[in-house]
Amino acid sequence: MKGLRDQALNLANTQDSSGSYIFGGSRVKLPPFVTDANGDTVYQGDQTQMRVAVGDQRTVLLNRSGTETFTSVVRTNEKGEASGIGFFQVIDDVIDGMRNGVPSKVIAGIDELDQLQNALSLSLAEVGTDQNVLQSQKTVLEETRLSLKSVLSDIEDLDYSKAITEMNKHMLSLEAAQSSFAKISQLSLFNFIN
Repeated sequence: MKGLRDQALNLANTQDSSGSYIFGGSRVKLPPFVTDANGDTVYQGDQTQMRVAVGDQRTVLLNRSGTETFTSVVRTNEKGEASGIGFFQVIDDVIDGMRNGVPSKVIAGIDELDQLQNALSLSLAEVGTDQNVLQSQKTVLEETRLSLKSVLSDIEDLDYSKAITEMNKHMLSLEAAQSSFAKISQLSLFNFIN
């Protein structure tokens, strides 16, 4: 259990390719979850969400707050008072219950771990949705880029003499059609219809 807890803490302090902490909100230069003097894991990030535009009227989250992903649970004490217990405190309490042989603490902790797992699943689903948006936007941008390259290639590869010859041919056809219409419109049937 302690090993799994340490893995979860390492995941909570994950950095992106530029060295910024993913789950620290806007405080990307400090690890979001640290151990304080009492041995408790505390969150030192903030709740700020930064969004990045990926297209016209489309944005995705660039970061996530640690408390949104690694949520807390509501625990009620013997007096009926409710309080929020942090993600890592729940795991620590289960470990403590196992070490000291307190089954009630372990059973309550397992229920709370289930709640934490559900919250992690929701966060993972949100990340998956953002990835789908990014993938579809990437496809749109690639198609647009290909279309623009094709148009640019057509413009750059234009043979001016061939284009002028083609335009003269179309103008000659247009003049012939207009001349024919002018002669046909002089016939008596057209006069009768008018």
